[in-house]
Amino acid sequence: MRKQPDTLKYGLEDAVPRQELLLYTLQHIVYFAAGIIVLPIAVGIYLGLSQGEIAEFLQRTFFLCGVVTLLQLSFGHRYPIIDGPAGLWASMLIVMCLVVSEMGGSLGELRRDLQLGILIAGGLVVLLAASGLIVKISKLFTPIVNGVIILLMVLQMSETFIRGALGVTDESPAMDPKQMLVFLVTIVAILVIAVYARGFLQSIATLLGVAAGWVLAVLMGLSEHRPAMDQIFSIPRMWAFGTPSFDPGVTITCVIGALVLLSMSFASLNSMAEAVGETVTDRRLSKTVLFHGVATILTGIFAVIPFMPFVSSTGVVLMTGVAARKPFRIACVCMIVFGIFSPVAAFLSSMPSTVAYAASTVVFSLILGQGLKEFQKVRLTNRESYIIGISMISGMGVMFLPDQAFSALPETVHFIASNGLVTGTILAMALEQIFRKKEA
Repeated sequence: MRKQPDTLKYGLEDAVPRQELLLYTLQHIVYFAAGIIVLPIAVGIYLGLSQGEIAEFLQRTFFLCGVVTLLQLSFGHRYPIIDGPAGLWASMLIVMCLVVSEMGGSLGELRRDLQLGILIAGGLVVLLAASGLIVKISKLFTPIVNGVIILLMVLQMSETFIRGALGVTDESPAMDPKQMLVFLVTIVAILVIAVYARGFLQSIATLLGVAAGWVLAVLMGLSEHRPAMDQIFSIPRMWAFGTPSFDPGVTITCVIGALVLLSMSFASLNSMAEAVGETVTDRRLSKTVLFHGVATILTGIFAVIPFMPFVSSTGVVLMTGVAARKPFRIACVCMIVFGIFSPVAAFLSSMPSTVAYAASTVVFSLILGQGLKEFQKVRLTNRESYIIGISMISGMGVMFLPDQAFSALPETVHFIASNGLVTGTILAMALEQIFRKKEA
């Protein structure tokens, strides 16, 4: 175990003073909400869900996010890493919905197929962890591969952040000056406090910045109107989309998606371990992936977007200097309660998207730095430059292509090839193995 970095105000095991505990917990809840609210609503629309069903979809996500993150914190990696809806899975689900609609298929049938497909994919991940094979697979994720993954992930999210900053949507392609102003005020408030404040105030920069942006958004009439939740208390339902059914194409796609997403588990674990001054052991890695598989199984059973550990959690620790488990654990419990107590979930989901995007932009800027630091771990010769360059150019290039570019490919291949993050990651891993360094 390495020495705890001096930049941390509170390490993993440190006790947080009671007067600060509440605010750190609230700040974690803000990050939970910011990472959760957008994807379920967007994907729910493509899945053909009604407003009431989308509300339940969002509430189940809140509940399971708290459960899964608490499981990892208590029995898995034991780091303050949020598990929430994966952007990769969301994009795959949207593509599947579009393909099924174009082919005249039933979205209701697809929803039932997805429940079983995601469950099977999670079961495979559990088997890989339990058998010890995951340790061998992790060797494929070298600093170069990890750096490519992190950079491509940030770049893939950048369009979403800027669209959110400008208030640009498919229905309204012109920028909205009001939303741009709220975005700038939020991001400037966070940065000013994070850079110039000291001590406790600096560590709650995001909470204060989000509060300022949220108030401004409300004053400017930009508050969000999310789907209504009818009941005050509601226990999340299992198999919410109906009796699960089996489709080979959907299941294969889910399995491939789950295997590709393992890269994010490795990247999140390694970056957080470095941030808190620890090294990742094989045992910790296996436990992390085991509970990641369990999480995927649960997302299939509860019919939500499959989860991934957020690499952005490392950015939160780097920015706040707070890695203590206690406030994070309390936030996890709160998320579980919010998933049952509808009014609170409804309030958090009303956070203006522009404010959430501003907070995420600050965090992801630090994650970009973490990706660059991965490259510093190796000596950059022409070999490394070729691997990084080809992988990054290919991954970024795919991100600029229209959705129809891969429509001629088989359905399963289409889902994977149309994602720039997946394309770049696969290329980086392949090139690393093909052009191996000669042993000294």
